[in-house]
Amino acid sequence: MTATRILSFVGLACAVSIGGASAQNTAASGLFGTVALTANFTPDPHRVRIEAGGADAASALGSPCVGFIASGQPDYELNYTTSGAVALGFFVQSAVDTTLVINDPSGRWYCNDDFNARGGENAGIVFPSAAAGSYDVWVGTYNRDDVGAAAELIISELGAPWDPRFGTTELAGDFNPDPFTAEVVAGGGDAAASLANGCVGFVSTARPDYDIVYSQAGRFTLSLFAEGTVDTTLAVRAPDGSWHCNDDFDATGHNPGVTFGTPVNGTYSVWVGVFEQGSSGQRVNLFVTETGTPPWQARSAAPGPARAPGTALSSSGTGFLVSRAGHVLTNHHVIEGCSRLTFQVRGDLAVEARILASNAGVDLALLKTDLTPVTPAEFAGAGVLRLGDEVVVYGFPLLGDLSSQGNLTSGIVSALSGLNDDLSRLQMTAQIQPGNSGGPVMDRTGHIAGVVVETLNTEFFQRERNATPQNVNFAVREAMARSFLDTNNVRYAVSTDRTLLPIADIAERAQQYTGLILCYQ
Repeated sequence: MTATRILSFVGLACAVSIGGASAQNTAASGLFGTVALTANFTPDPHRVRIEAGGADAASALGSPCVGFIASGQPDYELNYTTSGAVALGFFVQSAVDTTLVINDPSGRWYCNDDFNARGGENAGIVFPSAAAGSYDVWVGTYNRDDVGAAAELIISELGAPWDPRFGTTELAGDFNPDPFTAEVVAGGGDAAASLANGCVGFVSTARPDYDIVYSQAGRFTLSLFAEGTVDTTLAVRAPDGSWHCNDDFDATGHNPGVTFGTPVNGTYSVWVGVFEQGSSGQRVNLFVTETGTPPWQARSAAPGPARAPGTALSSSGTGFLVSRAGHVLTNHHVIEGCSRLTFQVRGDLAVEARILASNAGVDLALLKTDLTPVTPAEFAGAGVLRLGDEVVVYGFPLLGDLSSQGNLTSGIVSALSGLNDDLSRLQMTAQIQPGNSGGPVMDRTGHIAGVVVETLNTEFFQRERNATPQNVNFAVREAMARSFLDTNNVRYAVSTDRTLLPIADIAERAQQYTGLILCYQ
C-alpha cells in the first residue's frame, strides 16, 4: 500500500550549533543496528527496540539538547536514499520521558525533548525535505534515573506514530461547508474487533486515520460516514472514550455511518476499515455532517431544507423511567412540538424515545424507549406526603451551563396545592431551573412524590403585584401522575417501605432512572 506522504509537521528539525568536540562518534556503527531505507519505503513505519539513555549529558552539544545519551557510538544508524523532497521523521515511544539527538548527513546536530502535546513526553524530529545519506541517532532519557529504559525508535514518512495518519480538522457547531470531506486510505492488517467489541473489518490499530476536534456542540447531531468503492466499516472513539462502530449504515449499500444524537465537545478519533482484508489500500471519502443525512442520500434527494427534520436541538428537559419496559414520564411542555426525542441516563448513551401519550391539562407525557431498567422509579403511595415534609429533586437544568452529570436540590413541601388552590399540584421550596421540568420529586424514603412542572413567574408578580416571591416551585402530585399512567396501561411499582434514607442515597437511586431529554426539530 502506498499512503499519502506527509507534507508538513509541527515539530520541524532545527540545527544545533556546537562549539567544541563531541564525545559522540558519528563514524561508528549503531549499537542497536543499522538499516538502509529508500524513500517511500515499506513497511512504514520502520521500528527498532533499543535501550534509551547513557552517561553523557546531551546539553554538552548545546541548546536545546537535554537529557542523557550514550557516549561514543550512536544507538541506531539510518542510511537513507532519496531523489526528491520527502519528509522523514524520527520518533521515540517509551514509558519514560525521552529525548532525541540526531546527526544528519551534512554533519549538523538536531535535538528534541517533547515532539507535541499528543505525544506526551515522547521525542521526535522531522526533516521536512530529508537529504540522502547517513543519520546517526541517539535516544536519551530526560532523567538520569531512567537510563537503560526500554524504548522504541520509529522512522516514518507518514508522521508521528501517535498522530492520525491522514490529518486532524477542527470543526465548530453549525460548520460550513457541511459536509466536511477528507480522503483516507481504508483498512489495514489488524482486526477492528481489537479496538472494541462490536467493531468489524480490518484497520490499522496503531493510530486513527483521522481526528475531528469538535467544539460548540449542542444544537445539532453529529454524523460521520465513509463512502468508497469497497465494503467499508467505521470505528469512532468519542471524547469520553466510548466506542461506536458500524458496518452498513442502511440498506442502500456497503457504506458505514455513526451518528451522535447528543455530541459533546472534544476529539472524535476515526478508523476507516474494510470488511475484507484483501480490500485494504483503497481510497475512501470520510464525511462529517450535522444534517444527519448520508452523502449518498443527500445526492439523490430532491432540493429541500439544509438540515433533515429532527437534527436541530430545540430544548431540553428531564424524565424518569417508571417501568421495566422502558416507559419514561415527563411533562407535556417538554415534548411539545418535537419531531424527535432522545433520553439519556447518566453514564449511558442516548436512546431514541417516542411519544405514547400526552395530556396538556395536567402537563404530563409518556415516552417509550428500548431500555429495560433493573431499578425503575417506585411511587410513594397517594396521601403519604404532608405539609413540611422534606422533598428531593434531581434533574438536568440549564443544559450546557450547569453540570452535565445532573443536579440535586432539596426543600420542604410548602403547600399542598398550586396556584389558585390547584389540587393537581403541590408547592415546594426545592429549587428548580429551566431543564428540571419532568424530573422526579422524591420524599425522604426515596420514592416518587411528584413530577417537577413549573416555577412561579416572578416577573408577573413584580409587575402586577409589586412583590418579589422567592423559591416558589410546583410539582404535579403523585396521584395525578399515577392516574395518568393507569390510563395508559403502564405497569409501575408502588412501595410500602417507609424507611427514611440519607439524601445522598436518594441521589444515587435517582441517577439510575432519571435522564436528560433532548427535543429536536
